[in-house]
Formats: sequence, C-alpha cells, structure tokens
Amino acid sequence: MKTFAMLLCVIAGSYGCANNTSNDGQKRIIHNAHGLKVITSFSDRKQQTISLLYGNAPALQSAKTGIHDKGELFELVTFKQADNKYWYGSYINGAVQSIERVTSYIADKNDIAFKYEITQGHISGNAGIRIKSITSHRALLFP
Repeated sequence: MKTFAMLLCVIAGSYGCANNTSNDGQKRIIHNAHGLKVITSFSDRKQQTISLLYGNAPALQSAKTGIHDKGELFELVTFKQADNKYWYGSYINGAVQSIERVTSYIADKNDIAFKYEITQGHISGNAGIRIKSITSHRALLFP
C-alpha cells in the first residue's frame, strides 16, 4: 500500500510540474537598433503601446536643439504593451507592432526634406503628419 501511495504521488507530481502553456502571443522580440541611440520613449494607454524613438547623432542633436540638418535618421519602434510579471501593475514592451523610419536630405535650394517609410507593420495616417510627429519629439536629457 505504501508503494502504491508513493507511486501515485510521483505520477501526480510529474503531471503537476509539466508546463504546457504557450506564450507565442506574449513573445518578446528584442529590436536591434543597429547602433542608433534612444532619443525618447512614450506610451499610449488607449492603444496599449509603448514606443521608443531611436536616432543617429545628427537626429539626436536636432532633437535637443529643434534645428534639422541633412543626414538625420529617426526610427520609431512601437511595441504592444505586455504585463510585467515581476512588477504588478506595470507594463513592458511586448511584440514589435511597427517600425517607421524618417531620413533627412537636402532638397531643392538647400532646403531640408524628409523621406518616410514603414519598414514593419501597418500605420494609418498621412506621411507628412507622421514625419512631423516623429521629428518633433524632444530628446530626453539625463542629468
């Protein structure tokens, strides 16, 4: 009888320890910024997204001063919010939802122009409005 009870406990314990849950919907993929610096971050509670704005050195400088020059590269990466299992009530970045890229160049008569492209995901809205939104963010300054 003792052997039967012990065998039953071992079998029940092995089934209880099995982890058959799939986290494919919650899978976090780390975005490779390819050497770009973080300019700022922000979240949208209604859309349940977290966004990071990356940029090269000229983009970071323009985010500090508000003056644009050629050669700027802004990359806005938007993540779906995911619950932080280590801190109740907080959110972390989940799966990448979209990536937008804005580059600046010299156009006619030495005016600065911007090129907008969506490299991943789908974004609704006018390209001109998206360019203005992305390039108008100010840099976070750490003391």
